[in-house]
Amino acid sequence: MILPQLKTRTRVQHEQAEASLDLMNPHLTRERYAQLLRHLWTLYVPLEDRLGTLLGPSGRAALDWQARLKRPLLERDLRDLHSALPEAPCSSGDTLAFLQAEADAWGAAYVLEGATLGGQLVRRHLGSQLDLGAGGAAFYGSYGELVGPRWKAFGAALEARGAADADPAAFAERAVQSAGQTFGLFIRGQPLPETLPAVQPLPAGGTR
Repeated sequence: MILPQLKTRTRVQHEQAEASLDLMNPHLTRERYAQLLRHLWTLYVPLEDRLGTLLGPSGRAALDWQARLKRPLLERDLRDLHSALPEAPCSSGDTLAFLQAEADAWGAAYVLEGATLGGQLVRRHLGSQLDLGAGGAAFYGSYGELVGPRWKAFGAALEARGAADADPAAFAERAVQSAGQTFGLFIRGQPLPETLPAVQPLPAGGTR
């Protein structure tokens, strides 16, 4: 199973990314929020382009990839907040060099889809904190009532793809390492250089 490995082995990076974004800060302002959305746009544009290519036709079809793209939602929010788009997205050269294979794309997609799942809590906070009303929270409210079903569909598609690979263990390892690197983009704007630790086996008869 790939999902439990992704959750366990990238937990620290996940927590660091959440802390870096600091969206639940009670002193968050609309200006700071717009600045954050502009930063996210510079990351999501090259990421989604690269992942769409690496997933290939079968991967895109399995995920209904077009329906999962966040770039249009970020642009809608920035328009609603009367904030201009950045001049250009981050370079996709060295920053995304770790994304080379389909397994890498699935690991990175895990990060983006997990952020969408957690975005529902963020959206409620933003609505009250910033009084966004009908505009400005499309990105964090993406999928709406479909957020749960789409997360389950993603997990099922990921597990099926990994199981069908010629080397499922190697596929899972690449996905885990890529997820860690992707979290790194949100932590400090650069992929993490470290490889993530392997899952330690359970002691005989033990549980976690």
